[in-house]
Amino acid sequence: MKILKKILAVLFPQKCLGCKKEDEILCPDCLGKINRPDTPYFKGVHIASNYQDPVVKKALWMLKYQGVKQLARPLAELIQERVWKKLETEGWLIVPVPLSKNKLRKRGFNQAELIAGELSGDIRANILFKKNNTKSQVEVKDRKERLANIIGSFEARNTGVIKGKKIMLIDDVYTTGATMNEAKKVLKEAGAKKVIGVVVAKG
Repeated sequence: MKILKKILAVLFPQKCLGCKKEDEILCPDCLGKINRPDTPYFKGVHIASNYQDPVVKKALWMLKYQGVKQLARPLAELIQERVWKKLETEGWLIVPVPLSKNKLRKRGFNQAELIAGELSGDIRANILFKKNNTKSQVEVKDRKERLANIIGSFEARNTGVIKGKKIMLIDDVYTTGATMNEAKKVLKEAGAKKVIGVVVAKG
């Protein structure tokens, strides 16, 4: 398998999504040029970039739908540079926004968990769970329908771990806020002292 990967790397060299530089999937220069959000902090959520930026949009799409997992690292670096440095992260529990069992089985991974894992070596993926197989929020265009679609879809487990704790919820994209708000509510009801969101991009 390693030999095959080396052969493929020679035949089809990896190129930066922005400038096409070889041997870089997303080079530091292009990463730094990604559009900053108009509002870097919105309703309790810290945002690293603007989803309308073509490079970040392509990177997130390739990570989620093409399984290019190595993109989790530069996207996490974007968060580290623009959000993490401004926050006092010590003492916070890092929790990725979960996928439903069906979607996780189909995709094979949770992109939020991959990004969270690049941010911290101690993430808690056994606290928040998606119990309902709701429609993808991307498929639901109406704001009211999005809110209704996500209500009651999360549950907290192992709640003794989070009582009185501060939690950072990690996700890839923030759109209407329905997913993040519902996840926050469930964690607070389970005893979390404070919950904030951290995302790669706002749509």
